[in-house]
Amino acid sequence: MKLYIAEKPSLAKAIFEGLGGNPNAEKKNGYFEHGSDVVTWCYGHMLELYDPHDYDEKYSIWRFNDLPIKSVYPPKYKIKPESEEQTRIILSLIEKADSIVHAGDPDEEGCLLVDEILGYAGNTKPVYRLLVRDLNLAPVQKALTDLQPNEKFRGMTLSALARSLCDQGFGYNMTRGCTLKGREKGYDGVLNVGRVQSAVLGLVNMRTLANQNHTESFYYDVFASLSANGHHIKAKYQTTDDDQIDEKKRLISEAQAAHIAERVTGKDAIVTIATTKPENIKPPLPLNLSTLQQLCAKRFGYSAKETLDVMQGLYETHKLLTYPRSDNRYLSDEHYYQAGDIAAAIAATMPELASATADMDKGQKHKAFNASKIEAHHAIIPTTKSGAGIQLSEKERNVYNLVSVYFIGLFYPDAIRNKTKVHFDIKGDTFTATQSVLVQRGWESLGKDRDEETETEDAGTDGFDLSSLKFNDSGLCKSADVDKKKTTPPRYFTESTLLSAMTSAAKFIDDPALRKALEAKDEGSEDRGSIGTEATRAGILEKLAANTGLISIEKEKGYSELVWKTTKQGQEFCAALPPEVVKPDISARWAEKQAQIKAGNLTVEDFILETDDYINTLINELSKNGINISANGTPCPVCQKGFLRKRKGQNGFFWGCSSYPECKTAFPDKDGKPDTEKKKEGTTSRLSTPCPSCGKSIAVRPKGYFCTGCEFKVWSEFSGKKISQVQAEKLLKSGKTDLIKGFKKKSGGTYDTVLILEDKNTGKLGFPVREK
Repeated sequence: MKLYIAEKPSLAKAIFEGLGGNPNAEKKNGYFEHGSDVVTWCYGHMLELYDPHDYDEKYSIWRFNDLPIKSVYPPKYKIKPESEEQTRIILSLIEKADSIVHAGDPDEEGCLLVDEILGYAGNTKPVYRLLVRDLNLAPVQKALTDLQPNEKFRGMTLSALARSLCDQGFGYNMTRGCTLKGREKGYDGVLNVGRVQSAVLGLVNMRTLANQNHTESFYYDVFASLSANGHHIKAKYQTTDDDQIDEKKRLISEAQAAHIAERVTGKDAIVTIATTKPENIKPPLPLNLSTLQQLCAKRFGYSAKETLDVMQGLYETHKLLTYPRSDNRYLSDEHYYQAGDIAAAIAATMPELASATADMDKGQKHKAFNASKIEAHHAIIPTTKSGAGIQLSEKERNVYNLVSVYFIGLFYPDAIRNKTKVHFDIKGDTFTATQSVLVQRGWESLGKDRDEETETEDAGTDGFDLSSLKFNDSGLCKSADVDKKKTTPPRYFTESTLLSAMTSAAKFIDDPALRKALEAKDEGSEDRGSIGTEATRAGILEKLAANTGLISIEKEKGYSELVWKTTKQGQEFCAALPPEVVKPDISARWAEKQAQIKAGNLTVEDFILETDDYINTLINELSKNGINISANGTPCPVCQKGFLRKRKGQNGFFWGCSSYPECKTAFPDKDGKPDTEKKKEGTTSRLSTPCPSCGKSIAVRPKGYFCTGCEFKVWSEFSGKKISQVQAEKLLKSGKTDLIKGFKKKSGGTYDTVLILEDKNTGKLGFPVREK
């Protein structure tokens, strides 16, 4: 039996059809079978790395003294609970197979995903590698004739494994370390640290500080009103290095701007340059997930996770769109030949696009149809399935429509504009006028986002065609005006701009060598030095957004999307972390190491040792310096040292002091906050008499009276008898310290005790009984 293990069900189905099988007739429980060929599938990663507490139970409790937690290599894996049934099926098939074909996606993560299952199964049977980049029948059949030894791809597997192990070690240690040190300062919440998440937090913080620390200033544009050939033209002054200008070459001297306007008024203007060039703008490439998420955020306000969830439904449930977690924007020739069928499916699913599909020039071949550019996945496009009878939600219709329009546009002509630029010389000063004239709308007739518009500063003409001006034509500057403008702060990040920043994160790295290392990782991809992947970016942003102690997401005037800002504590946290952690630098460093592992020039063990040493350095710094972060917790009203933290007890949530066990103050939870108000029926939260053992106050709790400074307790009930607060106060004030400490005092043949008492030094109890 030859067993094919595919990364996902859609790939398994395509492989089975390529082998000549019928997926509908030959499907078994968790696999397809045709003759001696069996094809099974995964749902992404079926296994996960052991957590630290799986290796040692002591790590289930967070203690700073246990850090750093060393990485274990080779690691142990456990089956993900949600995929246990299918994993057991795969393992049983591996046991029965004579040979195995690894059909993970042709990227590093795809290599690791199946290899870790084979390792978990202890497989010793021969393994071959199948590389499928296009799920259409002909490309799959071709790939099936070119199986390669799986060992050839070992470097890719090891590279992905090294990254996952180091990500785990870095995240576990730094999150625990920072959270525990944050608690000491009164910060209530988890201070998550991760290679990608912290870099994104750093981007948000960098932009927040740049915006909030922006100093308002002014710059000045000088415009000349020219008369030429009997027409009015508005031209803008071009600054020189001799002018008083800022880094963007804008005039910053109002007096100089006024002087320029004055000196050109009434002077002759001569045309020195006059050029007109047609600008052809080709239809954009079809969409990948990140681009689709950005467009949905801008147009509809959908979060990245929201868009991905809608895509999953259109892909898995309705079968109307291709695989959603794609980072690629190219298609194969097979997709080109299917254009007619895809167009028909679009028209049936979305009748409002029927006229657009009818105008497609299916003989036109866009540069997007290039199989050599396809890596693990191709671009997201509609399938050939008609959705005529399917009731789609508004969100599903919006996403399907967007993907469809980008596919239809591939078969539309270019958008063409004539771009004219004219330079005028006015007594040594240069003024420029520009004009853009639409010649052909082409694919832009399908709709175009405002954000994608090309900004041009057209001349303020009276309908005059600027292209009719020629070299040496003359005119007159009738007047000149100064336009005073405020400098604007850098714009806050929104979800769409954050997604875009994650795909080109290398530009935020200062070190040129590191920047190149991160860019090299994405060679041949649409990304340019990215962090995260199409599959993980939405989750990273969702997790970051949930940490409301560090991030705020809110409406802001002048923004169509919600803006992301760091809070005061978020800014303090970023300042407390090393600079390379809140920038994409670590991703760049690891990209270099992973490239060496892939090439066989570095072992996984050496990379892990190096990373563990780095983590150890960071933990030592935390131990020495702590985290300088403002408290956001409620100070303990009893000891005044600790902070109240929400905990889960046997009877639900309550709030206890962070200085436990030194301070055992506790309050019930009320709507997510500690209920520190006075108790009903005249009782108070503390006794008025201090503890006889240590002098601290005694807190009133449901089970008795507990010292806030030591382990002295007075139980409120014994053998069904209640001991009131009044009784407790009376005994404590009586000064019978030997009794209070728990000794039975004998007097006249009787044991004279009135309360149940326990002292931390003796552990003895007093009983409310009299004996003769």
